[in-house]
Amino acid sequence: MIVYQNSSFNMGTRFNLLLPGIEKSDGDLLFSSCVQDLNRIENMLSCFMPDSDISQVNNHAFNRPVEINDELLDILTACLKYSEKTQGTFDISIGKIIDHWSGQANEEDIKKLTVGTGTDKILLDRNYKTVRFATPHVKLNLGGYGKGYALQKIQDLLKEKEVTSAFISFGESSVSCIGKHPHGDYWPVGIQDYYQKDKSIATIKLVNQSVSTSGNMEINNHLIDPSNGMPVEEKKMISVRSSSAVTAEVLSTALMIADEHQLEAIQKAFQEEGFITIKYQNKKASIYKYNLS
Repeated sequence: MIVYQNSSFNMGTRFNLLLPGIEKSDGDLLFSSCVQDLNRIENMLSCFMPDSDISQVNNHAFNRPVEINDELLDILTACLKYSEKTQGTFDISIGKIIDHWSGQANEEDIKKLTVGTGTDKILLDRNYKTVRFATPHVKLNLGGYGKGYALQKIQDLLKEKEVTSAFISFGESSVSCIGKHPHGDYWPVGIQDYYQKDKSIATIKLVNQSVSTSGNMEINNHLIDPSNGMPVEEKKMISVRSSSAVTAEVLSTALMIADEHQLEAIQKAFQEEGFITIKYQNKKASIYKYNLS
């Protein structure tokens, strides 16, 4: 089994690739192609790179329609659909609110920003292939989408090269697989106990599937409720399994934010997906599973 690890960071995290049964020369070429595509995607979607396509949109879309390529137009269209299906808990328009929380958060400023955000403020024109913002408060941040999209593209690339077994990982929080483990019926992904790092709370079985994990056990203020601009305070972790790496990534963020009513609606909208919610009280984990054996 050939194991590759990128020495640099893509999509804000380290990229690892396992390729069982592949000759080293072929594996080297595949890994190089994957890294090249990851760099391309990052140059398109990262709001932290000043010359990226998304940064150009963020800089100009309130003042004028910004022309975008077909791929980015499809991505933004998909993001708006995901927002609708997740009851607004997935929202790529709140980049300025996220930025605000990374600095000195002011409640009054947060309220003003929240009123001016929302995916309905992102105006797409598929005929002219443009995007513009209805208010100056919108800033696109695809942090809850990009890694899933990159995983899906890497999956597609490997399948085009007739790879039948592979394990792809971004920092262990977002993983995807092709086929089965070479010595088993599935690829096992363990969910680690936050307070007992050597203990696995649960194992998610993957066959041509992906899993994404979100949580706020360590970092505060990075999961924001779009409805009020406030961080999610309840300490928990959520892992989502899906046949789509993008859907897994989106839902792991959306479910962290969703209230009980929104959770019920999301479950109805995504009946094929499964997830595990882990909450802690006095360092003891309570586990809720949905649609997972």
